[in-house]
Amino acid sequence: MATWYNRGMQSSTSADIRTIRLGFLGFGTVGEGTYRMLVDNADEVFAKTSAKFEVVRVGVRDLTKVRGVAAEFITDDLRSVVLDPSIDVVLELMGGEEPAGEMVQLALEQGKHVVTANKELIAKHGSRLIGKAKSRGLDLHFEAAVGGGIPVVQPLKHQLAGNDVIKMMGILNGTTNFILSKMEAEGADFGEVLAEAQRLGYAEADPSADVDGFDTMYKISILAAICFGKQIPLEDVHREGIRSVSAADMKYAKQFGYKIKLLGICEEIGEGEVMVRVHPTFVPLGHQLANVNGVYNAVWLHGDFVGDLMFSGRGAGADPTASAVVGDLIDVARNMVAGGSGSAIPYGVGMRVTSIKELESRYYVRFEVEDQPGTLGDIATSFSRYQVGLAQMEMVTKVGGKGEIAFMTHVCQEGNFRLALEAVASLGCVSRLEGWFRVEE
Repeated sequence: MATWYNRGMQSSTSADIRTIRLGFLGFGTVGEGTYRMLVDNADEVFAKTSAKFEVVRVGVRDLTKVRGVAAEFITDDLRSVVLDPSIDVVLELMGGEEPAGEMVQLALEQGKHVVTANKELIAKHGSRLIGKAKSRGLDLHFEAAVGGGIPVVQPLKHQLAGNDVIKMMGILNGTTNFILSKMEAEGADFGEVLAEAQRLGYAEADPSADVDGFDTMYKISILAAICFGKQIPLEDVHREGIRSVSAADMKYAKQFGYKIKLLGICEEIGEGEVMVRVHPTFVPLGHQLANVNGVYNAVWLHGDFVGDLMFSGRGAGADPTASAVVGDLIDVARNMVAGGSGSAIPYGVGMRVTSIKELESRYYVRFEVEDQPGTLGDIATSFSRYQVGLAQMEMVTKVGGKGEIAFMTHVCQEGNFRLALEAVASLGCVSRLEGWFRVEE
């Protein structure tokens, strides 16, 4: 077994020290970061838990990769890790729905506490797995699944539990925030900045999980489930990515006094009903989220008693995510040392999610138009037929008899706004609908 002690243990008798045996499932950047933090910060961990840790097994899917732990602990038989009777806590750090889901379920059935960083698993199966942990008196912690190094899950479960969270908005993906920040700063288009992000290692070769909004969707769905007490059906979450954002949109956003951010948003619509959505959003320059740039993440919320609150920090990478994993592990260790039962807080299923067509919002929209008299009047008339009022406008003349008009609307219902877009796009004076985005105030 890989065991580490620390100087603080010298002042404690062996009877005071609880040994907690760990099994890793997955040992990539997060797994190695977690292991390294437990070794490097052994003094701090012991001072907070009165426990020492032993790594018993490390389950991986590829035995050919070099790992930062002795080969004798490594196996590609994942079930052997979960079924090992000496293991107290399973750290699931593989990612993906399967085989992680099967292994976590089996670990709980075997009476083992679980710490996971798996956002997809918790977003899809959190209610069932947390319920299983609760019924067995076990811990199932997942702080690292949402904000990496940003501590937001535990505050929502505990310190903010008495609040009615009215609305939450989050920049929950470092890759997309890096891309959008770079596009804004350099006036570059999406494709060239994505290529740079891939060269720097901020984006995967297949970036779809990030840039198409899946990663953010999983994370905001988990946060919404904690806030509102029921698992969010992912098929009811509106999801858009950032591929449609252009340098021109960035320019107009600045002119109107906004920045474009990919936000995950959840809000209470009525009793037992919420709206959960992921999309590029115009954020006012004065809002706290507008100043979160690069690979940093942030979660902003408004509670009925706490008011406005924001958590911000590095949301991804080995070290921030390992920090959250170790924080959860410390909670488990404290509970084990104290002899308490698990502290899993279950939530139900069947949350009603309102269609985004019911959203009341302002909108930004941009058209390419023909350079001819009456264009502006025709567009305004078409919008007004659907109760969409135009609040601001910017116009640019292009080469070749074309023009470009960008509008900011007053608050209107999205269903009406979409109908208005269809009507305007069919006008003879409109060459093309270039794009549109929702606006937060």
